[in-house]
Amino acid sequence: MNKRKTMILLCGFYITTFIGTVFSNAYMQPYLMRLGYDPIEIGVLTAGISFVAILSPIIVGFLCDKFKTVKKAFNVILIILTLAALLFYQTTEKVFFLHLIHYSLLGGLWTTMMTIQDTWAIGIDDFFKERYGTIRAFGAIGWMVGNLIGSWYIGRYGYDALGWALASLAIFNLVYTMFLPDIKRDSNVASARLRDLKELFKSREYVLIVLIFLFINMMSRADGLAIIDKMVRLGGGVEMIGLRNSLQAFAELPLFFAGAILLRKFGDFKLLMFGTVMLIIRFIGFSFVQTPELIIAVSLTQLCTFPLITIASRTLVDGASPDNLKSSGQTIAVAIYGGIPSFVAPILTGYLIKHQGTDNTLMAVTGFGVIALMLGVVYSRIKKKNV
Repeated sequence: MNKRKTMILLCGFYITTFIGTVFSNAYMQPYLMRLGYDPIEIGVLTAGISFVAILSPIIVGFLCDKFKTVKKAFNVILIILTLAALLFYQTTEKVFFLHLIHYSLLGGLWTTMMTIQDTWAIGIDDFFKERYGTIRAFGAIGWMVGNLIGSWYIGRYGYDALGWALASLAIFNLVYTMFLPDIKRDSNVASARLRDLKELFKSREYVLIVLIFLFINMMSRADGLAIIDKMVRLGGGVEMIGLRNSLQAFAELPLFFAGAILLRKFGDFKLLMFGTVMLIIRFIGFSFVQTPELIIAVSLTQLCTFPLITIASRTLVDGASPDNLKSSGQTIAVAIYGGIPSFVAPILTGYLIKHQGTDNTLMAVTGFGVIALMLGVVYSRIKKKNV
């Protein structure tokens, strides 16, 4: 395997898949608001994601470990996502049941696909695991480019054309995967069995890591609903939302590129704790600003939140997972810390926005970040005892 060539291919792959992610996911909420859905209805629709987000990672991760392949699973999920996006954006009237199905598939399977893609990248070889931050930085570039293209594309061709653009890009990505190696599997490591999954939950370190990210994601999910709601109510349109997404992605780049250096210098746990503190500060800032422009300015704190938390999530979970459950360790963790917030956070956030206002909601959810920090202290003590 030519590692330099594979590194270049992986970086390009992250760009194209994240452009596709923008086309399928980034404009779902503005589209629903345009069709007349209110925050509580959107919250209920978003909660439907949880069923797919909890079930699909567990099934897909186990199958990847059992059959020792990630590439095939990624391609199947990509095809299903593309079909769901086509149907979602072609439903141009307020049809709750249809939007619930398509929205759930898009949101739930997107999380699974991104997790599988990251598991694939770090599982090819330790060389790429050490450089995961750099690889993931090109995903941020794809997200930034996709938002710039997406807002222009919607303005010119409308929402219903997004699905067709995604379909074209998905065909390209399916062909692209033919040039990438699958994950490396040790022939001496047995294939996963269903009863092996309980080993994950016997590890206190694994359980604590999952709980920490669960509470962090409770905050992150509120960002997706409350901030967009606030921007729209303050007069920010799809162009402003697209600009915010692009600038956030641009702000992520420095620390993603520096990920390998930061991991060696500080370790993944310290990066996680610092990123969580900055996430709390970020939400406090969102609660005070009162213009779309200032919301975008506060969003630049993405620089030291999302990259650090993302890098730490992959390496901490990987380190706590047995060798024969590397894919399952990642996907089950995401099923819990991604799936539960996807159900609870939208309903809770929608309720709080309606009854307490957006600003009070943003202040309230910082409590989840405080809980994550407290669990981090417990994890640190257990880790020291085990050394």
